[in-house]
Amino acid sequence: MMKRYSLRTVVEIIGVRPSFIKRLEEAEIIFPIVEENEIFYTEEDLRKLSLARDLRDMGINLAGIEVILDLRDRMLILKKEADEILYRLLEYINENIGKQGDKNL
Repeated sequence: MMKRYSLRTVVEIIGVRPSFIKRLEEAEIIFPIVEENEIFYTEEDLRKLSLARDLRDMGINLAGIEVILDLRDRMLILKKEADEILYRLLEYINENIGKQGDKNL
């Protein structure tokens, strides 16, 4: 089960005001989990909030934070896809080198 954090805990961990968190929710940068009128945040939300806080502290506005975090998400997806392709390629090479080695025996 994924670890979840209350708003109060997130405020303490990340060191931001609840209003900053709510603005990121409204901008659809983070997506809290709502259960029985309680709001929870995931580890991924905490990572995004931490990065958003750091970007804000560097003077980047909310629109800039949105763009940067969107690009980050896209880069992570591309990296995952590239890793999967590389893994399949290595498997293919491994299987074919093994077959060629058997033929030479």
